[in-house]
Order: sequence, then C-alpha cells, then structure tokens
Amino acid sequence: MKYARKTILLVAFLLFTGCVAVDRLKEPSVSLSDLRMLDGTVFEQRMLIVLRLGNPNNVDLAIDGLTFNLEVNGEELAEGYSKDAVTIPRLGQVVVRVIATTTLLDMVRQAIALGRTTELTYRMTGDVYLKGGFGRSVGYEKKGTLNLIPNSGGRYQPAPGIE
Repeated sequence: MKYARKTILLVAFLLFTGCVAVDRLKEPSVSLSDLRMLDGTVFEQRMLIVLRLGNPNNVDLAIDGLTFNLEVNGEELAEGYSKDAVTIPRLGQVVVRVIATTTLLDMVRQAIALGRTTELTYRMTGDVYLKGGFGRSVGYEKKGTLNLIPNSGGRYQPAPGIE
C-alpha cells in the first residue's frame, strides 16, 4: 500500500510539472516559404502552402498537427490543416507542407483589391498541436506588409504621362 501511494504521488508530480513546462513554452515562429496552386473547381481552389516553423525554445517541440489561416488585406484567403507529425529541434527549424483551400469568391475579392493598392497586408494565424500534450496546442500569429512596388508608399503611381 505504501509503494502504491508513493507511485501515485510520483505520477501526479510528473503530470503537474509536465503541464507547467508546457505552459512556459514560447510560441513557434511561422513564415510562408512557398505557395503553389494545385487544382480547383469553379467553387474551390486548393493550394500547397509550405510553412517554415521555428522553435525558440530550449527543448524540442514534437508536434502532431497544425491549423493554418491566411488573411490578405483584412479578408480571409485560405485555411488549411496538417496532421503530419514532426519534431522541431530546439532552437531550430522545419518545413511543413499544408494543403489549403480557398473559394473563387475569395480569389476574385483579392484580385479586385490588388488593383487598388500596391501593398499586401497579411496575417497568418493558427495552432500547433503538441504530441503527447493531451490536446494541448500553442498558438501562433505573424503579420506583415508586402510592398509590391518599391517607394510607392502603398499607393498606385502611374508612369509619367500615363493617367
């Protein structure tokens, strides 16, 4: 009985300290590495999105999936999921492929908006699911602006003599 009680206390301690350690993890860095159109129908297009995941923690991050949302110019463009299990080495990086979907309406909306500006603002958000973390996830977010025409300040500037 005494042995069983010590075992239960040890298991409870290990579970508690494991949960505390997961709460102290820094969120991984996420960047878009590649984007390729795959196939589509009239209503839906599929893209291969390659994400680079960086681990700022001093321990390996074993993950068994992630979610991905991409907004461009304040509008949702695509979402995707990956169930691939990978380990991001401590203070290292890995590349993950995600199949994302978008709609024809979202693509048309983005094309129209692109005609009015020379800047693309983007926001990537999602969750990375930790392997063995009892459903625990670490969120991520990345924002940025891409200036499509340098030195334009985000406004369309026609060439001299063209109006």
